[in-house]
Amino acid sequence: MKNITDEQFEQDFTIISNMKEVGAPDFFYTRLKARMESESTSNEAVFYIKPVLVICVLSLFLFINSLLIGNDTQIVRTNTNTNIEALAVSYDQTISN
Repeated sequence: MKNITDEQFEQDFTIISNMKEVGAPDFFYTRLKARMESESTSNEAVFYIKPVLVICVLSLFLFINSLLIGNDTQIVRTNTNTNIEALAVSYDQTISN
């Protein structure tokens, strides 16, 4: 802590005591309150839109997924042993029946 003399302390104290308090401009708090209220109402509308959007996107993904799964079952049925045998030959393996 810095040691100061009584004269320096009195000078600093008179400077501080002569300072005037700075206030806010007229109607500052009224305008601030109005702005905060308008932002809160706009945020509420965005909150309700997000869940609806998420539900729509998820239902779209489920619909597309169900279409792809329905088409995928036909592809699985076309798999034959000749494809598996060709794969085994390419890796120098044998398949025992």
